[in-house]
Amino acid sequence: MSLLYPLFLAGLAAVGLPILLHMIRRPTRERVKFSSVMFLRTTAPRLRNRSRLEHVPLLLLRCLVLCLLAFAFARPFLPQSAPKREVQSGRRIAVLIDTSASMRRGDLWNQAVSEAQSVLAEAGAEDRVCVMGFAQDVRTVLGFEQWATMDASQRASVAKGQISDLSPSWDGTDLGRALVAAAEALEDDEVNDGGQSASSRQIVLISDLQRGSDLEALKAYAWPERTELVARSVTAPGATNVSLRLMAGRGELAQGDEDERSKIRITSEPDSTRERFQLSWADDTPEGAAAPPLDVYVAPGQSVVVRAPVRATSAADRLILAGDDHGFDNALYVAPPMRQSIEILYLGSDEPNDPETMLFYARQAFEIEGELTCRVSSKSGDEVPSAQEVATAHLIVVAGPVRPQAIPSLRGYLESGRTILMAMTTAEAAATLADLAGIDRLACQEADVSQYAMLSRMDFDHPLLAAFSDPRFGDFTGIHFWKHRRVDLTDCPKAHVLAWFDSDDPAWFEIVVGKGSLLVWTCGWHPADSDLALSSKFAPLLYSALEYGGALVARQSQYRVGDTVPLPAWATRRSDGVQVLKPDGSVVRLEADEEAFAETNTPGIYTVQSGGDSRRFAINLPAKESRTDALPIESLEELGVTTKPSSDVVSERTEQAAVHRGFAEMESQQKIWRWVIVAALIALLIEIWLGGWLTKPDQVSEGDRK
Repeated sequence: MSLLYPLFLAGLAAVGLPILLHMIRRPTRERVKFSSVMFLRTTAPRLRNRSRLEHVPLLLLRCLVLCLLAFAFARPFLPQSAPKREVQSGRRIAVLIDTSASMRRGDLWNQAVSEAQSVLAEAGAEDRVCVMGFAQDVRTVLGFEQWATMDASQRASVAKGQISDLSPSWDGTDLGRALVAAAEALEDDEVNDGGQSASSRQIVLISDLQRGSDLEALKAYAWPERTELVARSVTAPGATNVSLRLMAGRGELAQGDEDERSKIRITSEPDSTRERFQLSWADDTPEGAAAPPLDVYVAPGQSVVVRAPVRATSAADRLILAGDDHGFDNALYVAPPMRQSIEILYLGSDEPNDPETMLFYARQAFEIEGELTCRVSSKSGDEVPSAQEVATAHLIVVAGPVRPQAIPSLRGYLESGRTILMAMTTAEAAATLADLAGIDRLACQEADVSQYAMLSRMDFDHPLLAAFSDPRFGDFTGIHFWKHRRVDLTDCPKAHVLAWFDSDDPAWFEIVVGKGSLLVWTCGWHPADSDLALSSKFAPLLYSALEYGGALVARQSQYRVGDTVPLPAWATRRSDGVQVLKPDGSVVRLEADEEAFAETNTPGIYTVQSGGDSRRFAINLPAKESRTDALPIESLEELGVTTKPSSDVVSERTEQAAVHRGFAEMESQQKIWRWVIVAALIALLIEIWLGGWLTKPDQVSEGDRK
């Protein structure tokens, strides 16, 4: 018999405790009633040492319990020879090759190709192999079935040719997804192969194992027991790596004051050996003069924030960092932010400077200087807006009855996919609402409000209110509504209520008209109806309606490789389609109904063109890809991945660990410690019974006492 943890036998030293207690035990002396001792002679008591053991069976039982407990903790097992396994047909090997942007450093890619080819050269005739490349996504270069159908003498050469066609991309590294995909491919092949399990299932990972790898997919995945990971790491010469990142802020490309220039965060990796670098704008125009570089000091493992240097020419859109060993992430592309002009058409007989009207508060909310420039133009109810004014408006606000001549153009505006926000200031506005919605009649009357009404329920799943879904921003109970209109939506089945008053009357609802949306508020935001305009929710609500209509799509100008970029609203409405000019000069043509561009696979400046309009946006590397210091293999083991040394030479310590794992497997199968614990419990029960019996006082009859 052997012990898995023999050090626990040191607990046998506790056996001396009950022996010591038995040695120093003093029996309790009984008090005996006696008559007067005045006639007895006084003598000195005779003292003698008493070290004799008493109740030896009880002592032995207590020692036995302690010995059994120590023996159980030592985990005994009976050594046995490993059962002979049937000779398997071969190994299953999934070769994972890292094709992320960090593999562009130095000669990493050449090392990776050489490692992959050596793995294929070592594959036997009975082995089943697949080759997969991964970065942000995983793709199979050579599958198990294709490998099996090829002649054994041609497999390695064909696979090497497939690997030679690979090249590093500009994507980030999702190592977790790649490992899960490889493990599942191994299991699927075993199932498809008629359940014939190979002698081993291995994933050979060929990567730089940089710390910026994403491992999130492994956290929710149970790693297969018989699948081992063999990591073959490649290393690049030079340890210094510094990356650039544009910090969000206003005036990204301003040429004026120092405080208006872009803020750039420069981060150095912990293994870096250099501290001084130069930051400058790269001017691609032949006649442009290069601006003087900016000297930057960055300690290893630290980051600094600096202002971008002054550009010598407005054509410069690329920042370059010099002095780094690895230049794959030393370029930062900067595109001007989307400065958009928004036209809002307000239909209502309000004075723009009267604080008692809705137009006054609408202008206060919209007309704010910034990257988004809104202009509110108003028309009274007696005026009919021109077709040009309706067509160029990004949002139309109806705050009163409109003339019947204006209804067709407003209906066409809605049917084309645009949005109208209507605020019902009187019950008579129901006629205009019915005309815009295309229904015969709509019952409406003034609601009976004793003091004030409040919003009780809201549909935060709707895009209009999604910005308020966070509990920190979704409290509308502080808004009081003095008046509102009660609208009967029975005759309008297409209406979707977004918010209700505490009286269960609809407060805000939406009616779909064609491709567009008619947003209706059953009260106004002027002081006579409510204090909504004085609430912090008012401006976000208006901008949410503007965004819901598609006016604020694609205002962002900075993206990462692999991001899907939404197209501007003016581009999606073009019937002749859109084209995107990529940094390498190629042109991607999009269909008229496409609303986003997904081929952002290269860093640089992209240009969206449609008709005479254009818009530029920048694509840069993911920030995590610049974290090139080594990822400890223990990070994978902590997530349950079973790893195996890549070298055939196994150290003595590793061999001992393997032997110990074999013993642990035997012990877990036998579980002898359970029976030892049962024996200890039985001995303990006997000890309790015997201890109670030995210490029980003698029963003396009443006759004997007399």
